[in-house]
Amino acid sequence: MTAYSNKLSLNHELKGISYGGIGEVRVDGGANYGFKNLKGNPGLIDSVPELQRDPSLRRVIERVNEAGTDLFSIGCVSSDVHDDHGYRLSGYVEFSLNSISGIQDASNYFRLFFHFDRLLYENHFPESACFDWELQPAQFHEANSGGFTCTIFINTSYFDTREKTENCWANSLNTVGQFLGSVPKQSHDPIYR
Repeated sequence: MTAYSNKLSLNHELKGISYGGIGEVRVDGGANYGFKNLKGNPGLIDSVPELQRDPSLRRVIERVNEAGTDLFSIGCVSSDVHDDHGYRLSGYVEFSLNSISGIQDASNYFRLFFHFDRLLYENHFPESACFDWELQPAQFHEANSGGFTCTIFINTSYFDTREKTENCWANSLNTVGQFLGSVPKQSHDPIYR
């Protein structure tokens, strides 16, 4: 029995990339800051509010958008939860393959999910965290193409201290970041350069 869980599901609601909505307040009280193309634009990372308060999430986004990866980030968020059960952290990283032909086949994301699952299993990932991968159809406006995005929702278990929660979160996001940062650039038809 593992301390973690790793699952894959499909969301059938079509979304548009790049999206606006800047300043819209969400139901959870957060805000939509809009899509920013960070691929090849590392200086823009400082302009993403969600990354200013979470260094672990920032490292994932930096790795996803490195020039040598075949990915780019779409969105992210994290939030603290403190209630009668204790402390936990929750958030997500949404990304896409940086390939017009690659985004059109959802099975390309399954390969990533499968290899991430093998990584967790083979390394006996010790953290009590849930990784919920969700594929979603999207219209990529700048590429004038339909395809899919992938979101990894990450949730730690409850802990009795904030320090334990932050350690679990940091280790979980470090694993996600290292894995996504290792997806090699292979495409010849990038959406973003």
